Amino acid sequence: MFKDVLFMLGQDELHIYDYFTREFLDSVKLGQKLQIECYDEMVYLSGELKKDSMTDKLFLHDRNGFTCYIEYGQVYEKVWILND
Repeated sequence: MFKDVLFMLGQDELHIYDYFTREFLDSVKLGQKLQIECYDEMVYLSGELKKDSMTDKLFLHDRNGFTCYIEYGQVYEKVWILND
């Protein structure tokens, strides 16, 4: 788990940085699963990282078919990279 993170877009992966120090923490590749906790909300975004071929945006696709685009430059409270 990482706390206070900022996401940056890579070619086909999501780069995770510490918001305060801007230190690189980890990367999530297409097909990997992650869970994100947002600030000020009891909301968890969870799913497999996929890429929209039309817009090149990365998004999470959950097991119920829900799609949630990731906002770059927004600070998230916590993120977990999930292993199968």
